Amino acid sequence: MTTSNPAIRVAVHGAAGRVGREVLRAVAGAPDMTLTAAIDRVPPSELAALPVDVPYYTGVREALTAHPSDAVVDFSLAQATLDMLPNALALGTRPVIGTTGFTPEQIERIGALCAEHNLGGFLAPNFTIGAVLLTKLAAVAAPYFEYADIVEEHHEMKVDAPSGTALGIAKAVHEAHPERFAHNDPEREPLAGTRGGDYEGISIHAARMPGRMAHHQVTFGGPGQTLSLRHDTTDRECYMPGVLMAVRKVGGLTGLTVGLDKLMGL
Repeated sequence: MTTSNPAIRVAVHGAAGRVGREVLRAVAGAPDMTLTAAIDRVPPSELAALPVDVPYYTGVREALTAHPSDAVVDFSLAQATLDMLPNALALGTRPVIGTTGFTPEQIERIGALCAEHNLGGFLAPNFTIGAVLLTKLAAVAAPYFEYADIVEEHHEMKVDAPSGTALGIAKAVHEAHPERFAHNDPEREPLAGTRGGDYEGISIHAARMPGRMAHHQVTFGGPGQTLSLRHDTTDRECYMPGVLMAVRKVGGLTGLTVGLDKLMGL
């Protein structure tokens, strides 16, 4: 006689958003998951039709009480995530967080909440497997160069700049190259800020406009050579393999785990 594991019960917070809708589709299509509830602050009377048939709620506690869930996938806004977490964790629901824009102190608070409830949680600045690999490869290259620039480009609706992914890349590059990178400071700067943000000598540049989704490029420079590493996304579906991976693994985590690389064994 064979037995199979029960399906993972998954709610989605921020379900009315663009990424949230993709998560609804992905979870509903995963053979080892059951989509339990869609949650967002948008009133039902103003909600555009969701891509799948699922109970919809504007309150987290109401949704997770009516539909107990093993995990809640969150793609919303930083404050909405922080408001959601105590309710979800109190009901035994583990968070899988894709929202960005948290301060270090807020991430510490998320970790403390998970520890307080003795539940695992997961947070990633980017769920795209290619972006995780870009970060890893950039860290491998960093010790061999003295100059580094990061350029990131996103759609005009992104609320933070630079992106959490760009900051994550910069942090990984700096950890692999602890000395401050050489940084050209021009004698004249007719337009302030043209050299971008300065993170330990790494110049970070952010562009926002329609017609694109997400682009990250790291360029290293040395005598007589440059090395460029680039990753582009063309559709929000790119996040879904990473999201589903995190949903499958969050039940086995202790405390808060940050970064998809941890789940990929990198």
